[in-house]
Amino acid sequence: MPWTSVPPPGAAIVADVVEIFGRYELLRKLAIGGMGAVYLARQKGPVGFQKLLVVKRLLPHLSEDDEFIDMFLDEGRIAAHLNHPNIAQIYDLGDVDGQYYIAMEYVHGEAVGPLGARAQQHGITIPLGLKCRIIADAAAGLDAAHNARSPSGRKLALIHRDVSPQNVLVGFNGGVKLIDFGVAKASGKLSQTIVGTIKGKHAYMSPEQARGEPLDSRSDVFGLGTVFYELLTQQRLFKRETELATLKAVVGTKIVPPSEVVPEIPKALDAIVFKALARKRDDRFSTAGELQLALEEFLLTEKLHATTAHLAAFMRGMYAEELEEDRFATEPTVINFDPRQAARAQARPAAPARPPAAAPGAKPAPAKRPPPKGPGGQGDGGK
Repeated sequence: MPWTSVPPPGAAIVADVVEIFGRYELLRKLAIGGMGAVYLARQKGPVGFQKLLVVKRLLPHLSEDDEFIDMFLDEGRIAAHLNHPNIAQIYDLGDVDGQYYIAMEYVHGEAVGPLGARAQQHGITIPLGLKCRIIADAAAGLDAAHNARSPSGRKLALIHRDVSPQNVLVGFNGGVKLIDFGVAKASGKLSQTIVGTIKGKHAYMSPEQARGEPLDSRSDVFGLGTVFYELLTQQRLFKRETELATLKAVVGTKIVPPSEVVPEIPKALDAIVFKALARKRDDRFSTAGELQLALEEFLLTEKLHATTAHLAAFMRGMYAEELEEDRFATEPTVINFDPRQAARAQARPAAPARPPAAAPGAKPAPAKRPPPKGPGGQGDGGK
């Protein structure tokens, strides 16, 4: 279940407050999945402090189920140990009147899946260098997760198990974030995975994951390789009509080289894709960091424009209409205001606002600009 950060033209991302939930104002429901509902939220504090974030709340009917509670808490506990620019951060984990929640980083952008679909629908080609940048940065986040340790120094032995286009976000600032550790496997979890249980999205599993075998971090490398293949070719790799057929394709279908699907792709990139998608894990990149380095070397060799600034410029151009609509969205309306506070505010005359001096030749700025809106795709691993 991804978040979606970009509303249709004319739809404000920050709208009226839906609900007050503890110390958070829930502004808009973004998605709902098997375990939780995800909201764009706002945290307010003294002297005008405001922070937009995302609140993921365990569904009410699961709040009495110890197994689901443990799984939900595991997601927050695991992700709280991860501190990397390419991993969405966890700010808070708790409960309000017995309803558990996770407060997470707000990412203003789009998930790779919808991004690729939008480009295809509008006849826009995402530059090859930027596709490589997205995957290289996602690989950096994965490598950090795989090597994460607890505060005491114990290695978490973390495996994401749900690397998919919905769980790789691309921000309008050019940042790439890995999200959703809802089905992650790690040592020291509250909940335990039954041997042979398949968790994750079937079309992005590794062969060993599809067979229900023990996993290591190379399983995530395969998943990211699948995301890369689809981003390069705009074609689904393993998805079939049924789950069983999809799993059989993951294990044994022949993979057509990306350069045969899209002739503009250099054959040198085929080798990187095929190494990430090797059916035998010993033939794969041994770490996500190795995949990242291979892509960085490819970008240097091919002299492709693939910086964060290039990615940001492309994203802003791709979503120019929606971002322009964001500028004129209305401020949220608080629904549980204190009448006494409102009366005091009305009795006290406000000082006139002084606009900043404009640079010579600059165009007048809009009268007021609301905070940015709409996070990128955080979810709960909906299948």
